[in-house]
Amino acid sequence: MQTLFIGIDGGGTKTDVVCADNQGQVLGTGQSGPTNLTSTNVGAASFNLKEAVRQSLQSVTEEYEIDTAAMGLAGIDIEEEYNQAFTAFREILNQFGVKKFTLYHDSQIALANAAARANAVVLISGTGSACLGRNDQGETAKAGGMDYLLTDQGSGYDIGRHTLREAVKSYDGRRSKTMLEEMVRKHFGIDSLNKLKLRLYQPAISKVEVAELAQVCDQAFQKGDAAAKQIFYWAQEELMLLVQAVVRKLQLDQKAFDLVMTGSILGLSHVREPLVSRLQSIYPLMNVIMPNQPAVYGALKLALEDGKHVQEDPPTPA
Repeated sequence: MQTLFIGIDGGGTKTDVVCADNQGQVLGTGQSGPTNLTSTNVGAASFNLKEAVRQSLQSVTEEYEIDTAAMGLAGIDIEEEYNQAFTAFREILNQFGVKKFTLYHDSQIALANAAARANAVVLISGTGSACLGRNDQGETAKAGGMDYLLTDQGSGYDIGRHTLREAVKSYDGRRSKTMLEEMVRKHFGIDSLNKLKLRLYQPAISKVEVAELAQVCDQAFQKGDAAAKQIFYWAQEELMLLVQAVVRKLQLDQKAFDLVMTGSILGLSHVREPLVSRLQSIYPLMNVIMPNQPAVYGALKLALEDGKHVQEDPPTPA
């Protein structure tokens, strides 16, 4: 009988799953909607997890048993959130006969995916944003990650929110005209920005839908729009603060450390490159890593490691 291991990356926009044998050879992948419980409800998240795992197992032809599943999940920052997610997702994974389940913050699988040094920091900017680090003394620290009402600065959501506000300011005359006004109108398929309020509030659009407007802002940036340039500058400033806070807490200022950068916003060269340049001027010993594979492979690595131990209850949140 074949022994399988599963890695899961549960985000605010999508969930990725990889299935591998005990040598780490990938046998299948799956993808579905969000499992972040601040982006969707438990029922929808559970359905999405089940679907992504099902897809990953479709191509497995031999009889199998699943030893360990490790999941990195955005939005589990306190014990109550962690326990809620673990209980719901353990129930889904039971349906596939998963023996052991370990749950991590998504920043932990991003570190496992790419960082080699004991001193390492991961900066995430996708739908949301967060920064987490560790040092060679075994200490950890984080900044941000308390979701969109409290944090998420420099994220797709934050950029999308600024895009909406700058478009409205252009419409009502509080700023000079910006392309964002017309682009936001077209994005929502309305004939006047005067109808934007109705479109956004009845019913209220989701965090994910707001984050999608970062693409609109990027299109305006590529066309030289001043407002879009300002929004992306604000994003860089906020991402700088996240890294600086974690580096300061871990006392890495004068030490060599890896900085892993991941997420769709950091995939934009006009965000990443000036940010890296500014950070390297402050931390000359910093080594920047852009992972060459998705963070879900960090979850798979942890699943393979966790499978060496009898471990049912996952570690507490970072």
